[in-house]
Amino acid sequence: MKAKGNDLLKGRSKIIFDKSLGKGKIGFERESLRVIDSSISRNDHPISIGSALCNKYITTDFSEAQIELITPPLSNSSSALSFLEDIHHFVSCNIGDEILWPFSMPPYIDNDKDIPIAKYGSSNLAIFKQIYRKGLSYRYGSMMQVISGFHFNYSFSDSFWLDISDTKKDYLENNIKSHSYFAMIRNIQRYNWLILYLFGASPLVTSKFIGNRDISKFKKLEDNIYYMPFATSLRMSEYGYQNLTRKTLNVSFESLNKYVSDLQNLTQTKNEDYLKITKNYGLQSQLNPNILQIEDEYYSVARPKSIIDSVGPQTAKLQKSGVDFIELRSLDLNPYSRIGIDKETVIFVELFLYYCALGESDPISIEEGKDITSNDLSVSKYGRRPNLKLTKDSDSITLNQWGRLITEEMIPIAEAFGDDSELYLQVIERMRDKLDNPEITFSGRILDYLLSSKTSYIDFGNSIGESNKSDYLSLDKSLCNKWDLLESEIERSIKSQKELELLSDEDIYEFISNYSSY
Repeated sequence: MKAKGNDLLKGRSKIIFDKSLGKGKIGFERESLRVIDSSISRNDHPISIGSALCNKYITTDFSEAQIELITPPLSNSSSALSFLEDIHHFVSCNIGDEILWPFSMPPYIDNDKDIPIAKYGSSNLAIFKQIYRKGLSYRYGSMMQVISGFHFNYSFSDSFWLDISDTKKDYLENNIKSHSYFAMIRNIQRYNWLILYLFGASPLVTSKFIGNRDISKFKKLEDNIYYMPFATSLRMSEYGYQNLTRKTLNVSFESLNKYVSDLQNLTQTKNEDYLKITKNYGLQSQLNPNILQIEDEYYSVARPKSIIDSVGPQTAKLQKSGVDFIELRSLDLNPYSRIGIDKETVIFVELFLYYCALGESDPISIEEGKDITSNDLSVSKYGRRPNLKLTKDSDSITLNQWGRLITEEMIPIAEAFGDDSELYLQVIERMRDKLDNPEITFSGRILDYLLSSKTSYIDFGNSIGESNKSDYLSLDKSLCNKWDLLESEIERSIKSQKELELLSDEDIYEFISNYSSY
């Protein structure tokens, strides 16, 4: 990997970048479990918040109890945060006695049978989605699938791409946008450890996530709850949403064509172990016995996405439109914010994405790929350990040293944000404080509170969830700017689901077979 210089603006005037930095589109997706009486809810997705299949803003992920709240792409972070706040307000008033669990890692769940798989109705699309989730449960277990995260969607403005292109012709003819997004994703992978350190908020897990592995690496907090003293994001370790089988899959991020080719190969190649699932549990136990049922099954800390909104594989959409935005997937839920993320995090992540987009980004070699995986796992499990060593360009460096180098190189980017530059510089300084003082990171604060107060993990989660809900219930709905929009979306989504159910004119096996051609 080429060394990154301090001039990430590549010699261009900061005045030019004033016009394009921070002018992109931003959107959020917050997953969370609905919980009642300290346990995952067994209730259906409430009809009071619309059709999970068709609602643009409120849906479900793997489980019927795993709600997902989605903002559209908006012009700035303040608008996106406000929209997400309104969705939370609306949902909190429409889920009865349930609360939204504030942590990425779920409360104790005894076994997979206690986790209801999401249902979407009787249309072919609905059955397709449910069969896919059944496949995930057979392949990896349902427990892993109900880990929740916060997804950060971001697209740069056209003026930004023009600024970093040599000419307008170069931008139009050489697909600078898709090429640059893939270069950016490679850098996100290289520096993702910093996101895990600063914003990881899952230093503990229930015993079900440890399974039959060596428990001596953990300390016991209470019955069925264990923690690692220096952990930041066990969600992003082998104990969380990281299946080792999926991590070893070879998918190239060198270019759009290679990425598409690799994913298509994985979705078309049969796996002997998965053939046994179909044999043992029937045709509707999974979509197919291939290495990946569909591309969504491949896990990556960042994904290239298309804005084409239609049924069908993401790779086909990417081939048609190129990359329109990226989805950063490695953020834990922040339990100290009732919407799962705070303004400070949003500002830093935006800076981080520009940093990754503007820096040099050679293809990732096999050896560097191993170092990237090692760095992420080390930080997820031991990130707050004093003088933790990571691998940078085949050399050893402490996490603190490398973090300070990166944040130093972010300063000229922050300074180019015009009127907002002072705020962005303050956020960088705040993150440097976290590098020097691990105890003020989210993971450090969570463990310190639980250990010093003797509060149980379940009680802590319930207290936060109930307080958040109480706050929202105390607000008049007139304070929710999107209330009418969200109410109208309920009606529209239910109507759309019924229309889909009436229009399903092929059997489910034809639908699955034809999926890649939609």
